[in-house]
Amino acid sequence: MSTRIIEKARAKRAEMMKDAGAAGANMTLAVAAIKGGIRSAEWRAYMMQFVEQDPPGTPVDPRRLDRLLGTDNTLGNPVLDRRRAYLVGNGTCGPDTPVTFTQTVFSIDEGLDGGCGLATPTAIRSKPGKKRGKRKKGTAARPPYRPKG
Repeated sequence: MSTRIIEKARAKRAEMMKDAGAAGANMTLAVAAIKGGIRSAEWRAYMMQFVEQDPPGTPVDPRRLDRLLGTDNTLGNPVLDRRRAYLVGNGTCGPDTPVTFTQTVFSIDEGLDGGCGLATPTAIRSKPGKKRGKRKKGTAARPPYRPKG
């Protein structure tokens, strides 16, 4: 079984915390990926660092790269699109990159062998809105926002 995406992201984070040059190189790759978009060679190059490779340039488990590229039929899934966006977006944070790098990325492996959660990518759904706690007795609900004018 190949290394999970989140484990590779954590390893990259640890490397960036020790080496500012690695953080700078990651930032350059992330910016290029954002500019190129999810279907670009730059996006693929950025995401390749989060999949185990053997030989270099060839994913041990192509499903992990497919997840990062959205070619596993999860492109358009709001939850996984957000996780991919965080993975690339957090790479451009400058000095804070090592600290925030894996934020909101944890369950990107959901549905893949060794990942957490559901068994199939098609079963992954966005989570419903937050549940709100009960109001204290005697308090009124907040009125909806209405812009002036």
